[in-house]
Amino acid sequence: MSPEVIKLEHSEMVFKRAHSKGACRGPYCTIHNRSDHHMRSFPQIWNPMIFCMQRVCTHGVGHPDPDEINNDIVVKIDHETNCCGCCVPRG
Repeated sequence: MSPEVIKLEHSEMVFKRAHSKGACRGPYCTIHNRSDHHMRSFPQIWNPMIFCMQRVCTHGVGHPDPDEINNDIVVKIDHETNCCGCCVPRG
């Protein structure tokens, strides 16, 4: 059986290897069970430099996907350095 190929949301990027749906941690998953967050319309990318799923806003900035479980200091510093504010829900 060949591995499942997963196309990221609103993106041309694909994952050829990912955890199985049964191995998801938490109620939401950036691949198998996305929440209805305000960045769902942004293209989804995997950033291999910081091991984090991101959403790219119209300014070209990668923001951590709200469903991303990797929330370590490297992800936080990268985001603080590059953030343009599009990750903040308006409402």
